[in-house]
Amino acid sequence: MASTVEATRDAYSMFYILDPHFHTCSLFTMSARLFILVFLLLTGKMPSSFAVESQIVPTAMPSGGLKSAGEFFAAIDAQCQPNWSQIVPSPAATTPPAREALALQLGVLFTDAFAAIQANNGQGVKNTLHEITALTKKLNLNQNILARNKCISDFADKGSWDELQLEITSAQEDVITGMRRQNDRDLIVFLLAGSWIRQIDIATTLLTTNPKPELASLLAQSSAAEELLAGFEKLPEPIRKGNLSVMLFQGLLAARDSMLKTSGGSLPDSAIKELSPTMTHILNHIANPAPRP
Repeated sequence: MASTVEATRDAYSMFYILDPHFHTCSLFTMSARLFILVFLLLTGKMPSSFAVESQIVPTAMPSGGLKSAGEFFAAIDAQCQPNWSQIVPSPAATTPPAREALALQLGVLFTDAFAAIQANNGQGVKNTLHEITALTKKLNLNQNILARNKCISDFADKGSWDELQLEITSAQEDVITGMRRQNDRDLIVFLLAGSWIRQIDIATTLLTTNPKPELASLLAQSSAAEELLAGFEKLPEPIRKGNLSVMLFQGLLAARDSMLKTSGGSLPDSAIKELSPTMTHILNHIANPAPRP
């Protein structure tokens, strides 16, 4: 083990020599990659076609059918390689929202960040990061993301898209961890809902110019909708019966019903045409939330 540590340290020194711009962000990312590689080697679980780059695809944070935006977009890109630059960032909220609405917006923004990465739009990532930081400050969670801001900005400037995937994924996980620590577990439901709703909205937009059965099949996510609906049903009654929750619950029900209309594992055009306005309606409410009564 000592020889392994020494070899790793020597490797870091070589990275500094070869790249004078190598910094702690790169060091952290390389450490994660080397750890995965060393672990697989020591445990004998090395797959036959192992590639370090394949290990940085974000995994789904929740269990069940709900996927992270990074994972969902990677699946879309693998199937269709669409024009991600056509995706327009979601509008910022125009009124001071409640905490639940803030969490919803955060979910939408994290998905926007992943979409900007897919489009290789570093400035778009930085713009979205600025909005995310502002919202986390309102929720007293900015300390959970400020530590990553410089790394994310540096990676965006350098076009280090794989590293950005890791950092944005970790930033979202940090925010969710912060919500748990503050006993704001209810907000996690709203964050995940916002992220998923924006994912489906983006996918339906891409489908209009990429009418492929493979992409339509990726939209058949009734189990993810069921998972989110179950989360809303467990919310405390005052939150569950609020206008925002009722609107979201109804929208998720409509999305689930559309996604159940599968044919051969794919969604028919009629179901896709139902999904798009449903997502647009929800996102408009997220961007312009009604004030609390």
